[in-house]
Amino acid sequence: MKLIRWVGSLAIVACTACAAPVPEPDPNMAWIDVRAQAGHQLSAQSVNGDKVDDARYFQLSPGAHQVQVRLTYERGSSRTSDAQRRCLIDIAYPDFQAGQRYSIRALAKGWTVRAWLYDEAGQRIVESKWVRCGSQY
Repeated sequence: MKLIRWVGSLAIVACTACAAPVPEPDPNMAWIDVRAQAGHQLSAQSVNGDKVDDARYFQLSPGAHQVQVRLTYERGSSRTSDAQRRCLIDIAYPDFQAGQRYSIRALAKGWTVRAWLYDEAGQRIVESKWVRCGSQY
């Protein structure tokens, strides 16, 4: 019974985090939106190795940073547990600017996974460094 209450509480906390409003961007920081294509989940994971508080965005000081996102998607038409892939994607950029909005977009086709960082104008400015995929991510 305690396990059921704990799982229920965890679900409520998880749903509350999803519904929380996104804060206003700090004009002294760079903002990165995390966007996934339909059927995929893309979430912010870490900045320079430190975990982030909210999986929907990054807010960074100006300068060089390495960000990490997790892409989760179904591989193929099978709905078995081994069909779901999770990939950790690292993107390094040397010149994040204060007050600028960036976005990370990822694409998965079969075994190929790629991600890009875009600037406010929608220009692709950098491609992901490397991708690790597996069930443990």
